[in-house]
Amino acid sequence: MGIYTRLLRCSLMFGVFFLFLLLFLFTGSVLQAGEITLLTPNEDCIVYNRSPFTHLVIKVSDEGDLKRLKLLAKEKEIGPLTTRRQKDSFFVHYRVPLDKGKNIFTLLPVKKKISIESRPYRALLDPKFDQTGVYLYHRQQTMMKECRPCHDVDTMPADSAVTPSPYGKAAPACYSCHKSLLENRKWLHGPAEHLLCESCHTQKKEGGRIAVKSGMDSFLCYGCHQPKDKALGDKVYSHPFMAFGTCSVCHDPHGSNYPLQLWADSKAEICVGCHVDKEVLVQKDSGGLFVHGIIKGGGCVVCHDAHASGSPFILYDTTNKLCVSCHIGYIGMTKGHPVGGHPLAGPSNPLDPDRAFDCASCHNAHGSKYKFLLVGDILGGHVCLQCHN
Repeated sequence: MGIYTRLLRCSLMFGVFFLFLLLFLFTGSVLQAGEITLLTPNEDCIVYNRSPFTHLVIKVSDEGDLKRLKLLAKEKEIGPLTTRRQKDSFFVHYRVPLDKGKNIFTLLPVKKKISIESRPYRALLDPKFDQTGVYLYHRQQTMMKECRPCHDVDTMPADSAVTPSPYGKAAPACYSCHKSLLENRKWLHGPAEHLLCESCHTQKKEGGRIAVKSGMDSFLCYGCHQPKDKALGDKVYSHPFMAFGTCSVCHDPHGSNYPLQLWADSKAEICVGCHVDKEVLVQKDSGGLFVHGIIKGGGCVVCHDAHASGSPFILYDTTNKLCVSCHIGYIGMTKGHPVGGHPLAGPSNPLDPDRAFDCASCHNAHGSKYKFLLVGDILGGHVCLQCHN
C-alpha cells in the first residue's frame, strides 16, 4: 500500500502543478480581479472623434502591477502620457492613436483586449451619438470621481482670460482635458481661445451629457456670425453644407493651422476633400492636363463663393463677367471669338439647352486634356462640329 500512497501523492502534486501552469499560461499572472481596471472608455465601444486619437485611463491597485503594466497596439508598446498616484492607487493615462474603423489594444499583464471603433467626423450631420455601443465620456456625468483630484481645477492659463468676460463663465476644467484642441494651432476660435466653452456647449441642469446647444451647428454659429450682408440664406445658390447648416464640415470650431479655422488650405485642398474629381488638378503633377492657372494660383475661391451666391455654381458673378475680369481683352466684346461673327453669349447652349451659351460652353473652366481648356480637340472640328453639324 505504501507504493500506491506515494503514487497517489505524486499524482495530486502533479495535478496541482498542472493547474497552476494552466492558470499562468491563460492569464499571464495570478492577479485578482479588479486590480487593474479600465476606467475610460469602455473595453468594447464606438468613438466619434475629430482628431485621430483618444484617451485611455487605467486604474492600478498594486505598485508591482504598475511596473508590469503595458499597453500594446499592433504589437508595439504605447507609453503612458502620465501616471498619477492617489492614496493607494495609481492612474495611468494613455493617449492612443486611432485608425478609421476597428482598433485593438492589448493590456498586459492581464491580456485584456480593448476594442475601439473609430468614426471620424467633422460636422454634427452624421454622428449617431445615441446608437448602442457609442461611448461618450460626459453621457452620464460631468466627470468621474477618480478624475476630479487632477482635473477638477479652477486655474486659468495665463494667456486665455477675458476679464471681465461679457460672454459667460470660463471653463478651466474643460481645458485640463481638452487642451489638445487648442495647442499648436495658429488660428483659434475666440470662445475656445478664452475658454468660454459654455458659449457653444451646454449641460442639462441635472448634470450628465454635454453637447452643443442646437442640432445644426449653423444655428449656433449665426448667434455670433450673422450671415454676410444678412442675406446669405436668401441667395438662390448655396453651398450644400451651408444649406444643410453644417459649418463645421469646413471650419474647425476650436482652431486650426489655416486662416478662418479651415481644416485645410483654402485655395483648393479643402475643396477637393469633397470634389475628388478635381483633385488631380491641384497636384503639382497634373498628369499632362492643361489646368486653369487660377486654380494653382489663387485657388477655387477666386471664382466661387464658399457660402452662397446669386449665380449658378456659387460663382461670384455670371460666367462671362467672371471670365473677363481676368481676360480683360474680351471686355465689351459680344462677338468675334474664336472667329469673326461668332457670338460670345446667347440664350441657349446647343449642347445643353437648359443652360445659357457662354465661355464655359467651349472651355472647361477647371482643366482639360486639350489646349486652351477646350471641351474637345480643336483639330478636325471636334469642338465646332458639336454645334455646327
